[in-house]
Amino acid sequence: MIKKFFVITGEASGDILAFNVFKNLHKNKNLKISGILGEKLKKLRIQNIFSNHEITFFGISEVLLNIFSIKKKIEKTVKYIERFKPDIVFSVDSPDFILRVIKIIKKNKKVKTKFFHFVAPTVWAWREDRLIQIKKSFDKVYLLFDFEKKIFDKFNIVSRFVGHPFFEKFTPNLNPKVNHKMISFCPGSRKSELKKFLPIFKKVMILLGKNYQYHIAINKNHYSYVKSFFKNFEYKLMINYESEKKFYYFKKSILSVAKSGTVTLDLCKAQIPIITVYKFDAFTYFFAKFLVKVKYGNIINIMAKKMLIPELIQQNCTPAKIVNKINYYINNKSERLSMVNNYNKVLRRISNKKTSSIIAKDLLANI
Repeated sequence: MIKKFFVITGEASGDILAFNVFKNLHKNKNLKISGILGEKLKKLRIQNIFSNHEITFFGISEVLLNIFSIKKKIEKTVKYIERFKPDIVFSVDSPDFILRVIKIIKKNKKVKTKFFHFVAPTVWAWREDRLIQIKKSFDKVYLLFDFEKKIFDKFNIVSRFVGHPFFEKFTPNLNPKVNHKMISFCPGSRKSELKKFLPIFKKVMILLGKNYQYHIAINKNHYSYVKSFFKNFEYKLMINYESEKKFYYFKKSILSVAKSGTVTLDLCKAQIPIITVYKFDAFTYFFAKFLVKVKYGNIINIMAKKMLIPELIQQNCTPAKIVNKINYYINNKSERLSMVNNYNKVLRRISNKKTSSIIAKDLLANI
């Protein structure tokens, strides 16, 4: 008997996580899979109803500007799921979109399906009230971080700590062979983030000068935009969207400057020092100051409950301050090694060689 999965991914990082789960499942002839996919999942030739970047927005202002587009995508997703009638809807990240979809489906009662979610909403950072809706919506939540289990157990939400798939093949390396003249920059996966951080990063490169080689890691669908932005740039610059090449240059870099987010974990896996940056629009930042409960923006710092990786947020996210921080770490090898050694201690808590296979087997067991 054919069983059906519907996959929802809202971020580039979520697409990668879902890919790791479904890269073996999609070969099963007794399974039919479709969903909202990113570039990685599309390689598995899974039926795609629309691309995940069409529902990826960040910040209150950006969501409000695209509210009608988001509403249409929610309606389209609901109609497809009701017609497709999957045994399981498996969602990764993007909780606000997914929770709205589930709410409508459960209200309509046209289809009986189970809802499994990977990457729990950051209720420990803000909007803890979402836990009530999460309990009503999901049959099970798979957790990336160990400290989340206590929170979900408190609300009697069925959950399982599985660790992070990024570290299924992780081996700490405190003696990397680096190019002391290469610096990596990670401006983010959204177009809005590129518009925000590329001008800042470009000024940083200009201030640092021609003595360095610069590497920018981006998503494939933004390559033309980034290439155009750096047209006639006089310094040595590499723009990469291929995963293997990006990771190769991460490992070669003496350090990295990255927008706060999942890419931090990629850089940790590459075993290089990181300078975290972020800048909200004024409207979002105003509300975030009152709503956000955590002290740090970087997940490593949140887990450690102290600053292991430097953060330059909002008014501190300026080219001059970024350059000062870069120069500090370039001139202090012991500080670079200390940072990597300290964040490796945190990474061991979420390292699991079987994360993706655990989720895949559990999904099959619940059909």
